[in-house]
Amino acid sequence: MCRTAPIILLLGIGLTVSLPRAQGQSTPPAAAKNCVGKANKAKIQAYVVLLRLRWDIYAKWKETGVWPDDPEANKALEGHSAYWAQQLKSGRAITAGAMNGDYWDNAAIIVFEAGSPEEAETIMKNDPAVKAHVFQAQVRPFDVFWVTNKFQPGAEVCTEAQNPQPR
Repeated sequence: MCRTAPIILLLGIGLTVSLPRAQGQSTPPAAAKNCVGKANKAKIQAYVVLLRLRWDIYAKWKETGVWPDDPEANKALEGHSAYWAQQLKSGRAITAGAMNGDYWDNAAIIVFEAGSPEEAETIMKNDPAVKAHVFQAQVRPFDVFWVTNKFQPGAEVCTEAQNPQPR
């Protein structure tokens, strides 16, 4: 194995030559990049639950800008948060989010895995806010083609040459 070493001549001309490595010296490994890309290797067959806040609660909130004091709804929403946090910890939930907007945009989605459409329906119906009719809900099959790995520690944006992605 050889290593490169700069040799500086008195005339100020720089020259690099290959010198043999000392016995036992090895080439330091190139640091592997953790480039932003797909976290999953294959399509994930999942389900999406679409949630919409019950109209009377939404209308009071929209009109006043203050969340309505509805103890039953509040308890159901706390249960909803705990229920889906447990689904996340168990590895079932993939992602969740909500749109900010008027009633027609006032929807949330939760993408999760289930073994069958019937199991997905049961999971949705066991959500405390769905049981209490605080949310209108429906569940549909949802194919997840990729999930980003950009939130993993050390992930960075790389050039195409550094991280060619299959199309």
